[in-house]
Amino acid sequence: MQHRKSIWVFGTLAIAIVFLTQFCNSPQTTDAVGYLNHSDSAHYVGISTCAQCHLDKVQTFSHTGMGMSFDTASKSKSSANLTTNHVLYDSATNFYYYPFWKSDKLYVKEFRLDAKDTVYSRTEEITYIIGSGQHTNSHLVKKGDYIVQAPFTWYAQKGQLDFPPGFENGNNSRFSRVIDQECMSCHNAMPTMKPGSMKAFTYVPNGIDCERCHGPGSIHVNFRRTGELPSTDIDYTIVNPSNLQWERQIDVCQRCHLQGNNVLKEGKNFTDFRPGMVLSDIFEIFLPEYENGQLFNMANHSDRFQNSKCFIQSNKSGMSFTCISCHNPHVSVKNTATAEFNKKCESCHSSSLTTCSEQLKVRTLKGDNCVLCHMPSSSAEDIPHVSVHDHKIGIYSEGYEPKNDGEVKGLYSVNNDNPSKETLIKAYLTYFEKFDPLPIYQEKAKALLDESEFPTLKVHYYYQKQQWQDIVTLVEKTEIADVNGVTAYRIGKAYSSIGNIVMAIDWLKLSVLKQPTEFAIKSELGSNMLKIEDWESAESVLKECINQYSEYTPALNNLGYLYIRTGKYAQSKKFLTRVLALDPDNIKAIENFVLLYSVIGDKESELFWLQKLLERKPYFNKAKERFSQLKGKG
Repeated sequence: MQHRKSIWVFGTLAIAIVFLTQFCNSPQTTDAVGYLNHSDSAHYVGISTCAQCHLDKVQTFSHTGMGMSFDTASKSKSSANLTTNHVLYDSATNFYYYPFWKSDKLYVKEFRLDAKDTVYSRTEEITYIIGSGQHTNSHLVKKGDYIVQAPFTWYAQKGQLDFPPGFENGNNSRFSRVIDQECMSCHNAMPTMKPGSMKAFTYVPNGIDCERCHGPGSIHVNFRRTGELPSTDIDYTIVNPSNLQWERQIDVCQRCHLQGNNVLKEGKNFTDFRPGMVLSDIFEIFLPEYENGQLFNMANHSDRFQNSKCFIQSNKSGMSFTCISCHNPHVSVKNTATAEFNKKCESCHSSSLTTCSEQLKVRTLKGDNCVLCHMPSSSAEDIPHVSVHDHKIGIYSEGYEPKNDGEVKGLYSVNNDNPSKETLIKAYLTYFEKFDPLPIYQEKAKALLDESEFPTLKVHYYYQKQQWQDIVTLVEKTEIADVNGVTAYRIGKAYSSIGNIVMAIDWLKLSVLKQPTEFAIKSELGSNMLKIEDWESAESVLKECINQYSEYTPALNNLGYLYIRTGKYAQSKKFLTRVLALDPDNIKAIENFVLLYSVIGDKESELFWLQKLLERKPYFNKAKERFSQLKGKG
């Protein structure tokens, strides 16, 4: 995972947040009780089914940021204006990236130059484009059941090609960042996964659709096909968000329009939330709290909005004011006239334009647009080359830019004022891992752990700190109930690190049993089997790993090493060559080639690979000694 001071995203949803429109006058509302499509028997029917009755809304929705959020890679989907001049260079890795079209297929070529000669080249076909293109287009590559992010993004507002958030400043993960369910379920309709997996997809829809905001439609469709009409004012076969209480309306919006650290409740899944449910029953969203100021990220509309005086005072007085008071989700903001948004302001601030205290010349310059003054556009901290409107409605001076001032004080939950101690510990540990490795997050987690008994979270903390013996001591003194696959992996890693390989293998086998689609854990298991020279078991597990994900270089390397040790030199060379085709700087593969030719007795080839090794590790003394020894013999 990339460590960043902000949260990376693949693309951005439009500022339009969800649903129908009404403003300060309170609509008829209901809580979540009674909605039939919250039942397990309800299933998603897809936008084409919705279009049979709601074609007008589907047609306009398809032009919104949400409607254009995700699709297969094509020229019609892409907003990029790519030319031969659009080449990225990463000075940290010395790789160039050249995206190009060939007919209606998009590719990206990764290459390296020595003077003007191409000394390495790899080309990948782009499978999907993610992001509406109003702000960005990012690019994904399908690898079997898995999807990885490609290392280039088109920033539409500035018409600029650059690296995606999280790939810059020496953090280029090239083609190894695997997309998981959490990311995909915000930028798309409901994906389906292999059982027990958060990364292996069985189905990926093309874009956000009606049912993300209205819930699964099967019961509603079946009901209407019988010709029956609802017996109540509210149709409980489907959720119309405008009928929900304001808290539940906000939950639907901040399911995706609140970019933070999402901490799942035990036994829950990111696809479990349905409109009308209480979001904090599924997961809680944590953001850093600063001494002065709030986090301003690309998709923090909901948190900023809920800190507005307009929002606080309106809902406190019973006048429902939510995202859909201003945004019609079925119509793009680009197709919504300024006068429409001004009318919303005037609904509460009567005759606001005639009583506006701003100077006439400023109002004229702004086109009498309330939003430009009271929700100024600002650059986001987490995504370069992008600006978005600040949804904290207020009175701002010219040139205002939101800033995260002062030191981080800790984390707070946006959608639950009283998170449990266990959830808060998880939030601190995972925020440190995923977003920002500040010591304060570990310190806060440790303080809470010191006054509680959560053994699996202690394992997590010790794992982060690489306090392997502490994990082993805890496990041997404490009975940990219901160990999940991640905890089993961490325990296995601890035993491996202190040299108890037999126990490491037992725990890693348990982890694989609980997470059969996690190929990296299988590779770790196979690596430990190599340490005890259980060649047959190691080969079986490592082959399973690359059958799942054929480009996982640690497993390919381990197989290359295994075949050296078992005398299958041609097979070893095949796997090690495959590693270097994917990653020409892979030290382990180069070391294994040195070993291979040393075992074979091919001194000239061994010298060649030793030289490559020393180019990358010039202070590797054993390699230097061996190189000098062979040169001397020559």
